[in-house]
Amino acid sequence: MNDTGFDAVTTFFERCAVDDVEGAVACFTLDGLWIMPNGPEPGTTYRREQMTDHLNGLIELRKKLEVQGMHLEFDEPMRAGDRVVVESRLLDAADKVVDRGVDVFTLKDGLIAVKDVYRKA
Repeated sequence: MNDTGFDAVTTFFERCAVDDVEGAVACFTLDGLWIMPNGPEPGTTYRREQMTDHLNGLIELRKKLEVQGMHLEFDEPMRAGDRVVVESRLLDAADKVVDRGVDVFTLKDGLIAVKDVYRKA
């Protein structure tokens, strides 16, 4: 990963696509945060030491959805200063959009400092 941080986001998605949880978590700073839209805060914040369990749960969910013919689609990352934005869609077997989301990554020292998830269901 270079010092621009952009590669950290690309690498994060590449590692997630092959279920490489350790590699995906390594894209975050040591004090990195992953903020999900649902939960009591509002949302739920995962710190780096909690991300392995969180990612494993997301992989399980993705596999269940794939059995139902659903799949995720991600747009190319867009960079704006120290932020990278990635839009996503969950599509059913007929390619109808079931869910949409946006991830806003904040970069620091070439790694992901914050992954803030926004979602529309």
